Amino acid sequence: MAIIKRVKMEEEAEIPTASMADIAFLLIIFFMTTTNFAREKGLKFLLPEKKDQPQEIKIASKNLLKISINDRGEVFLNDEQVNPNNLESEIKRRLEENSKLVILIRTHENAPYGMMIRVFDAVKAAGGKKVGLGVIKEEGS
Repeated sequence: MAIIKRVKMEEEAEIPTASMADIAFLLIIFFMTTTNFAREKGLKFLLPEKKDQPQEIKIASKNLLKISINDRGEVFLNDEQVNPNNLESEIKRRLEENSKLVILIRTHENAPYGMMIRVFDAVKAAGGKKVGLGVIKEEGS
């Protein structure tokens, strides 16, 4: 007697991919329409209107508070070094003494960016409304 072996042809399992692109497209649309994107508010500035000739505004030295940040991130109030943690209370005290105080924040061009934001936040938290921004350029550049 002859033994006949049956050879089974195994079919490979296959995942149908014909509608995969449609499903991916629908998922993208779903997530885009239902997701709330966080908007960073950034810094609000009221910029002056552009004029042909710049006007020079003179501010009395008693009404000017200069905050300088050097390239190492050290903070100075009118050439006096101050701890950044005490900056808000110091600005608040000076604003209470002089309501006409204009604050000028000057940052060295190589200063850490985070320190400028920290100083600006302290001025804002202290109630500073009249704020100017400037850059301290490196000598020879």
